[in-house]
Amino acid sequence: MSGRQYRAWESARQAIPRARLDDLARALRLDEVGRRQLYRLTGHLVHLPGALSGNARLLRLTETWTNVHIHRQSDPACLTDGAWNVVAANHAYIRLFEAVSPHPLNHPTVNTLRWILFHPDAPHMLGEWQNSWMLPTLSQFALAFQNTQTDPQLRRIREEIARHPDLEEAYLRKVPTLLAQPTEYPDDEDGVVREILTGSEGYASALLTTAIPSHARDHGFRAVTMSVVARGGEADQQSTIP
Repeated sequence: MSGRQYRAWESARQAIPRARLDDLARALRLDEVGRRQLYRLTGHLVHLPGALSGNARLLRLTETWTNVHIHRQSDPACLTDGAWNVVAANHAYIRLFEAVSPHPLNHPTVNTLRWILFHPDAPHMLGEWQNSWMLPTLSQFALAFQNTQTDPQLRRIREEIARHPDLEEAYLRKVPTLLAQPTEYPDDEDGVVREILTGSEGYASALLTTAIPSHARDHGFRAVTMSVVARGGEADQQSTIP
């Protein structure tokens, strides 16, 4: 490219075209986590999965929605699709998880469900991991999987759950009991407070608030914002997953 074009991109006077980002990621030898962060830092959504990637209207509306409801938030916030892939995340969310060990599938900036269930750093970073994070996440997955068992992404997650004996036991024995409780929205986490490690400041109580974009409701999109409401909480850092 010309020096003028390079300076325009480097100084952010012009946006880097979406079509050139994959070329740039390959040239920089970025892994999956780095590639996704490159998209976010340059103001683009991560590629939508499967057939959704060709839905120009969905892409346009989602970019507009995330500019307001994700990127303008000061608290950590992300938007996920129906398989919990992170479609968009703001800088506060990326900073919150910058110390998490890289992983192409289970990093919190790649997939929030896989991060909570499978990443080895999650039981330490997420306070009271088993009861406050793991079991509610398994319950959310169980409801989604009941309705879309043919989805290849969800099937792969289900297979990986089965490879972890403790997760499989919880999925088969504890989750059905949780879902049988009399509540209108058994997978709704809006308004819950959970403990999370926030760097050198220690554990904090974070209020989780959720929002569902109306234009992407049928695709399972959901936004989650984590707002610190208290600090110094005690957390159970023990994991039952080796």
